Amino acid sequence: MFIVPISSTISPVNSVFDEEKKAEKVAEDTPQFSDVFREIFNDVQETQAQTQVDAVKIIQGDIDDLHTIYNNMTKAAVAVETFVAVKNAAVDAYNQVLQISM
Repeated sequence: MFIVPISSTISPVNSVFDEEKKAEKVAEDTPQFSDVFREIFNDVQETQAQTQVDAVKIIQGDIDDLHTIYNNMTKAAVAVETFVAVKNAAVDAYNQVLQISM
């Protein structure tokens, strides 16, 4: 029979102040909601701009491959759907917070 020493499984006790420092460090490393929302919004703007450029190229007849335009349109649609879903989730969360009685 193999006996495991007790000292190998005991971890040192951390103070409360160490936990606060870890929480602050984690908070600095995680992205803020505003940053994520801004990034999604910028993605929507970029894909919409590319779609508008593609539309002008189609009208002028400068496009040789339609699959690229279709892919750009799909990217724009997905970006808009993602933005709307995140916006709706944020509004729902805000409404739930407002309904909390104190």
